[in-house]
Amino acid sequence: MDLEQIIVPVQSDLAVFEEGFLKSLETKVQLINTVIHYVARNRGKRMRPALLFLIARSLGNMDEKGMEAARIVELIHTATLIHDDVVDESEMRRGAASINNVWTNKISILVGDFLFSQVLNKMIEIDHPTISRIIAQVTTRMSEGELLQIQQSRDLQLDEESYFQMISYKTASLISAASQIGAIIGSNYREENTERFWEFGSRLGCAFQIQDDLLDYIGDQSVTGKPVGNDVKENKITLPLIYAIHKNGTFPADKLHELLVEDKTEDVIGKIRGMVIQSGGVEYAQQRANEFVDQALKILAPLDDNVYKRSLENLAQFAAVRSN
Repeated sequence: MDLEQIIVPVQSDLAVFEEGFLKSLETKVQLINTVIHYVARNRGKRMRPALLFLIARSLGNMDEKGMEAARIVELIHTATLIHDDVVDESEMRRGAASINNVWTNKISILVGDFLFSQVLNKMIEIDHPTISRIIAQVTTRMSEGELLQIQQSRDLQLDEESYFQMISYKTASLISAASQIGAIIGSNYREENTERFWEFGSRLGCAFQIQDDLLDYIGDQSVTGKPVGNDVKENKITLPLIYAIHKNGTFPADKLHELLVEDKTEDVIGKIRGMVIQSGGVEYAQQRANEFVDQALKILAPLDDNVYKRSLENLAQFAAVRSN
């Protein structure tokens, strides 16, 4: 089952979301409008808004504040991707040229900043202290996660604990925010026991990121839209590589260390990928992703059975098997 099938129960919500998303970003500055429409043409599958809608619907309530909150979450996600491409010097995003490749780094950064400014405007419009607190918290965590990743780049002594702290901030925190906000909306703002949905999003986000790490070793570029081995090229220390570096026994870790400090030619990248796969790093990372999925499913278990809960369960399972 792919993501489009999983989110069918909230397709009507997503249609309303799309209609208002671009309209709310229109300005009198033509350059901004041109870039935003380019982003819209190459958009993702709106997993985070869909997650918010699924949780809200599973608990019973969905309203206009929920719709605006979903747009805030997607604005944050889009802005961070634009900034990420500048930081990573990426030329492609979702199979298309990145904004910094089509225009310039300066324009990319300023458009990302514009999107963040729209987040502030929409937070004021929602006028809900708890939702605003969650959004403020997540933007801080995501910034910390980005800086942690830069700090940890090339750190061959990086351990799993530090890695999981980084991905829980950089990737999982926004998925956690979407989940908890969905629970607040769905429970008619009672806010009781919504923290467990933050934890659900954290587990889902970690599984999602680990699978992203795996695709750098075993993915298909024609499906993922980015070159296999790109994380290795950018000196990102991810879970499969951490396992290979620290694995005890007969595995030639010294040779791997030598390769990791060399210039990342295609030949070197291929050798590193091969050694990580040989070490069992891919299998180990898949096992950890499955553990996070199991934890996420346990959090969902007490919910009343309905089509939205079943989609959430499918989404959790999809996170650890997706191919793009």
